[in-house]
Amino acid sequence: MMTRIRLSSAPHVSQFAQECVVLKVRWGILGAGRAGRARVEALRADPRAEVLGGWRGDLESAELEGFNSFEEMLQHVDAVAVCSPDTFHASQVHAALSAYRHVVCEYPVASSAGEASSLFALAVARDRVLHVEHIELLTPAAAWIRDFAVGKTLIGGAVRFFGGPRLRVTSPAHANIARLQRIIDAVGAPEDVSVERCTPSNLGVQMIYPNDVRVSLDCRMEEGLTRQLEFVLEFEQGIVRQESGEVFLDGSKVELEPSPGLFKTDQLAATAAILDGEESYIPMERVLDGLSLADLVMGAA
Repeated sequence: MMTRIRLSSAPHVSQFAQECVVLKVRWGILGAGRAGRARVEALRADPRAEVLGGWRGDLESAELEGFNSFEEMLQHVDAVAVCSPDTFHASQVHAALSAYRHVVCEYPVASSAGEASSLFALAVARDRVLHVEHIELLTPAAAWIRDFAVGKTLIGGAVRFFGGPRLRVTSPAHANIARLQRIIDAVGAPEDVSVERCTPSNLGVQMIYPNDVRVSLDCRMEEGLTRQLEFVLEFEQGIVRQESGEVFLDGSKVELEPSPGLFKTDQLAATAAILDGEESYIPMERVLDGLSLADLVMGAA
């Protein structure tokens, strides 16, 4: 079902190149909100993607042709980008995979690790790609902290996040999967958690590591709050602090690589998984780790 495009036969193009066939994945967008519009922009920057249209959301702002239903979309596309509210993700991913369509889904892919595991199993059974977006792991700050933490001895930390509310989410912990994944990405999953606060606007958790080392998580999501992230990890070998996109080691600013287009990078990874069989930057096991931690937090709340 992939769109095949033959390269131009301009004089400067070799005969071999002229005979090559470029595969394009035909995409449908499910939910044209803020995330959906970012996904559309990333798809349009991907030379191996073609956006056919969308269903639900502000299709006009995204300059998308509209399908009459999700079912109609599935009849015309090779892959679906699920950018709808969190509570719809699992059922829509299931429907797309059941129709033998590849899927890119904004986080979280499901309301629990068990539900997500079933979706990944369905993707394997259908021989289709299920790629779950986690662009927070693609930032230069996350990459630097991840590399620095290797082999270091953790002795404490604190993660604070402030931002606007998220509507139609499974739970406060699942609404903060991005923060949980950042912690796991840097220092692994905790052995246990202690929940101090758990409301839709205020999540406070102690992540407990071996030797009673603790990393505190404080997430506040309310109207009027300016989005801000502070990420502090204390190691025997130094203290790392991230404030928004900047990183400091023992108080000195670290020079980071230029920031890539995060959604574009994520989309290129998804296309490479579909067309080339490449491994994702966030494998299934890591997606499930984040959801398992969210389940653990909610179980302890």
